[in-house]
Amino acid sequence: MIYMVEMDFPHPEREAEWHAWYLAHIRVLLSVPGFRASQRFKAIGPTPSPYLALHEVASAALFDSPAYRSRGGPASVGEWRQLQTNWHRNLLEGIEETPEVPEEAHLLLLRDARDAALPEGIAISWLRGVGLDRTIEECGLAVVTDPAPLMALAERDQRIRLYRPISEKIRAAAP
Repeated sequence: MIYMVEMDFPHPEREAEWHAWYLAHIRVLLSVPGFRASQRFKAIGPTPSPYLALHEVASAALFDSPAYRSRGGPASVGEWRQLQTNWHRNLLEGIEETPEVPEEAHLLLLRDARDAALPEGIAISWLRGVGLDRTIEECGLAVVTDPAPLMALAERDQRIRLYRPISEKIRAAAP
């Protein structure tokens, strides 16, 4: 199951501080039983929510756990919550692991865009929105090595988004 968080952070003067905090926040989340891995991204084109985090989670039940309630969720982000805009949290099912996106690759995200005419050879993993904000019904994810053939398509269709990694994939420590 994938926990996807999208947001904007329109405060460039505090961006470095926010990124450092967010990395520490991910490490806290990964201490919650059921959080398995996380990776952060930034859009390479204009989108309402240019920052994206993909988290691997064991199940929807972990969001009701005492460990998550004490270390995660909207209340855990403190002052940063007021500075983040266009914030959406979606729980998606269809794959168990987030794609590993190396530094030199990009993530293609399709938001309710199964009908998008993509170049041949892109292997899309499709997921269904099943929980939390439910601002997305269906999501397609793919790792692409060259985003150039998709840039014009993404510029014309806001449902098609391209992201570059801004962190490596961070895994929870083995129990």
